[in-house]
Amino acid sequence: MSIKGFHLIFIGIAALFCAALGVWALVFDSTGGVGTKVMGVMALAGAVILVVYGIYFRRKSRDIIV
Repeated sequence: MSIKGFHLIFIGIAALFCAALGVWALVFDSTGGVGTKVMGVMALAGAVILVVYGIYFRRKSRDIIV
């Protein structure tokens, strides 16, 4: 596996974990604190940013031979 492939897999796994944390914090957390809700929104925003970065990296890395 190339370093590009590993990087894309790592970005995908990180996005999935961020999305799971965001869903847990917003839906399944029983305490309902404001800090938990803020963390959930930030985690979902991070997941979106990671997906956008993954798409950008894939387009950008087509020219790189590693």
